[in-house]
Amino acid sequence: MPPLLRPVVLSLLVALLPGCHAERPLPGITVLIESPPESLDDRFTLSAMGQRLAQLITPGLITLDDSSTPVPDLAESFRELSPTLVELTLRPGLTFHDGSALTTEDVKATYDSMWDAAIASPRAERYAAVERVEVVDARTVRFHLRRPYAPLLSELSLGILPAERASVAGKEVQGRAPIGAGPFRFESQPDEDHLTLRPFAGHYRGAPAIPRLHFRVVRDETTRVLELLKGRADLVLNALSPAVLPALEREPSLRVLTQEGTGFAYLGLNLRHGPLADARVRRALCHLVDVGPLVTYKFHGLAVPANGMLPRTHWAWAPVSGCRYDPKEAARLLDEAGYPDPDGPGGAPRLSFQLKTSTDRFRRSVALVLQEQLARGGVAVEVRSLEFGTFFNDIRRGNFELFTLKWASVIEPDLMRSAYHSGNVPTAANHWGGFNRGALRDGALDALLDEASRVSTSERQVLYARAQERLDMLVPVVPLWHESSVAVVSRRLQDFAPSAHGRFTPLALARMVEP
Repeated sequence: MPPLLRPVVLSLLVALLPGCHAERPLPGITVLIESPPESLDDRFTLSAMGQRLAQLITPGLITLDDSSTPVPDLAESFRELSPTLVELTLRPGLTFHDGSALTTEDVKATYDSMWDAAIASPRAERYAAVERVEVVDARTVRFHLRRPYAPLLSELSLGILPAERASVAGKEVQGRAPIGAGPFRFESQPDEDHLTLRPFAGHYRGAPAIPRLHFRVVRDETTRVLELLKGRADLVLNALSPAVLPALEREPSLRVLTQEGTGFAYLGLNLRHGPLADARVRRALCHLVDVGPLVTYKFHGLAVPANGMLPRTHWAWAPVSGCRYDPKEAARLLDEAGYPDPDGPGGAPRLSFQLKTSTDRFRRSVALVLQEQLARGGVAVEVRSLEFGTFFNDIRRGNFELFTLKWASVIEPDLMRSAYHSGNVPTAANHWGGFNRGALRDGALDALLDEASRVSTSERQVLYARAQERLDMLVPVVPLWHESSVAVVSRRLQDFAPSAHGRFTPLALARMVEP
């Protein structure tokens, strides 16, 4: 079956199976996810799925609301004593899932572990500005910085662990059966495709009203739709094609909930060698991609075209020229870069690339549209679909030419430094944890992003505006769109409101009802 027809077939399935929700679900709420987390230990997970699940078990001192504003979580309050000193006070009476008290000693042990070479966290670089963590008393902790570091509050969302679990000796058991202070506690994970959590009565907000959470990996979209229709699933979050949503909305057993999202989809480029090392080639590819029809017909309006990583609603967003659809300008740039059309339109290609994507049918169908658009400009693309774990590992290690991926949520603008700074190229030395996967290296951009991490918010806006102009010129990725956050929920799941960042944490405020 041609991939482009699959959304239509899915819609027909929904229409033809109106009564297939009679099977009794597992006790509790079942959530279907696309891929397994690589870890439930927040120190080691790099994927959005891993981080979202870890947040349920091991929350941090700070969280960020839908407007990306830092707000207290395990911390009761926080304040900046100086540009290099931040003090936080824990909520009273915090406990871990095993009943032990959560104190500032656990906070210190968690953050100290991030600098331990034996722990080898791929996220350690994010805390390079922290000189030391000082325990003032059982509830008061101070972070002493080597230099002013504006994104610190965002980074204090790291999940807090019991001190013994944060150590090298506790690393293995924490990865296998994590303990935290979150609203849900770990119950079982018999294999990578199944995870069960149960409510934590000792959570500072009280126990969630959902008796159990069952997370099940279902890689195939058709199967996810059928599981919803059969009543064997209660929530699918940002894992269904927009084309099937209108039909699912007509199902009396289901509801479709949407929220403006902060995710950013892009076409990734390998700048290390070959034609893509030339910015003219990268800009040419950008001019060959026509985002408008994809947003209109593929996403049914549940996305907006992007000119860069930050959505228009973000406080640090700045307008840039972008690379509008312009095949003539693309041809001129390719000619100038030394890749002329060898035999006229429709003949041999100017360039050939391999485009990697996941096996998700919708993402593959998007890749095929991109393949068609680039082919019209004389750029031949072979689309290769891989199981997500294999695909993601290839991207981390630079084993690609082109790829499609998305940042699940863009909250702290310092993410631009993570994604584009020369010091964040994935290597064995940083355990392939760098986010600059295309290996952009630009000293002027590095200086802007470094400075933006050290100054006040008003000064950051100016610097980030300049950084966005620089990125618009360098074209390290082809910006595609910002996707909405979309949840399909059963009638058994009530009071669930999707977050702009696509998190599972709203489940702690939801409840289960029997039909």
